[in-house]
Amino acid sequence: MRSVDEIMEEVRRLPARDRREIAEALERELAGEQPAQDQRAAALAHWLSLAGTGHSDFSDVATDKYRHLGEAYAADE
Repeated sequence: MRSVDEIMEEVRRLPARDRREIAEALERELAGEQPAQDQRAAALAHWLSLAGTGHSDFSDVATDKYRHLGEAYAADE
C-alpha cells in the first residue's frame, strides 16, 4: 500500500479542478463514515445492556452441573 505522502505527491501534480474533485469526494466519504460508527456503537451498547437478562424455562448441564455430575459419578459405581 502506498503512503499518504506518495498519494499527496501525485495529487499535487493534478490540475486544480481534479484536486478539488478529490477533496470533495474525500469530504463526502468522511462525512458518511461517522454515522456508521455511531450506529455500530449504539447497537453494541444496546446488546450489552441486554446481557444477562435472558431467561429460559429449560435447564442445561451448566445450570445444574452438580446434579448432573453427581448422576454421572453415581452411574459408575
